Amino acid sequence: MPRPLRAVLPSLFVLGCLVAAPLLAQQTALLRGTVTDRDETPLEGATITITCNDLPRFQQVERSDKDGEFVARFRLPQYTYQLLFERTGYQSFTQDFKPSLMERKKETYVMDPAETQVIERHGDLQSIVTGSSNEAVETFNAGLTAQREGDLSEAKANFQAALEADPDLGPAHLALAQVSFDLNEYDQAIASADRARALNVPEADALRIKYQALRSLGRRDEAEAIADQLESAEGKLVAARGMYNDAAEAFQAQDLDTALEKFQKAAEMDPTLHEAHHAIAVIQHGKGQHEAAVQAAQTALELGSEDVRTLRVLYDAYDALGKMDQLADIAPRLAKVDPDFGGPKLVEQAANLWNAGQTDKAVQVSQLALSIDPSLAKPHYFLGLSHISSGNNAEAKAALQKFLEMAPDDPEAPTAREMLSYIE
Repeated sequence: MPRPLRAVLPSLFVLGCLVAAPLLAQQTALLRGTVTDRDETPLEGATITITCNDLPRFQQVERSDKDGEFVARFRLPQYTYQLLFERTGYQSFTQDFKPSLMERKKETYVMDPAETQVIERHGDLQSIVTGSSNEAVETFNAGLTAQREGDLSEAKANFQAALEADPDLGPAHLALAQVSFDLNEYDQAIASADRARALNVPEADALRIKYQALRSLGRRDEAEAIADQLESAEGKLVAARGMYNDAAEAFQAQDLDTALEKFQKAAEMDPTLHEAHHAIAVIQHGKGQHEAAVQAAQTALELGSEDVRTLRVLYDAYDALGKMDQLADIAPRLAKVDPDFGGPKLVEQAANLWNAGQTDKAVQVSQLALSIDPSLAKPHYFLGLSHISSGNNAEAKAALQKFLEMAPDDPEAPTAREMLSYIE
């Protein structure tokens, strides 16, 4: 947030300043805006940051009230302004506004839920936080739900509980900072914003909350001290998101080389943009660059939650590389967030591999299935078959007996008993 502009009057008006003042007042244009969701429900607490391309140092911030309303005044109506709308849980967007001296304009601005925003919209690149593998992220997501519903006290309690479970969950610190600010708890907002800045969250978001809290406390000198930092950070963030959206368009057009280049540039502009790292992993894995895909997916996971799509990419990349130890680490995490992945699915995969003659891979997948769910019976059957093939009758006997003990009525049980009769 830059320092306030100082109006500089042409020398022609210096002698007539008593007349000029009311003329300037008459030049002020007014915008009365209302922020709603798609159901026309007013949204309280939306931040409207107003800038102007022709006035690089100009910036003012408004917030919507309980009725979703805000008022903005424009002392220089001859310019076109850019209004950036932001609210936790909703899509950020920018819209141009040209003031009019002839009328006081009334405008309604509609915000979409976060899961529909351009930065997260594109097919396999979608990276919505929908599940978690730990208590901290589950509680954090419950806090986001409460926040969207306007229950700020409940949201705050959930964010605090999430941080008790995981003190280094950066998004929870940032969310707690925003909720504390909305509750007029400015000291808490500052402390949480500072903690968020030390973790993997967009610095501009944390700086913006801290700036607003400092100003609300009347600590304007301190607010001014971080104004330039915020301006720089916001510029990088906007540029990175713009580059990301350009990359997403290239991805939709199947121009994967261009998309990859632009996603990488977006990640360089804003290293905390985990969606860009996820997209890089998707494309690199598709190109057969599995090592690079692993690195990008790991970075995305470090920056975000246990995102199911990123975990899938990481699993598939490790699978392509044949790194079973790493698969054994990823598989339980993926099973907790992906209802379509787990022991039974791995058993099915092992059966297909066995029938296709890929016995070694079938054994590896069977062992992986057991690492996720030891109660599964079928993997013991495949392990028994493998031991028979290698001539290890003692191990084969133990595995097949374990299989029959756990699943005596399985369709493969007669075959297992027959094999046991041969080796006993």
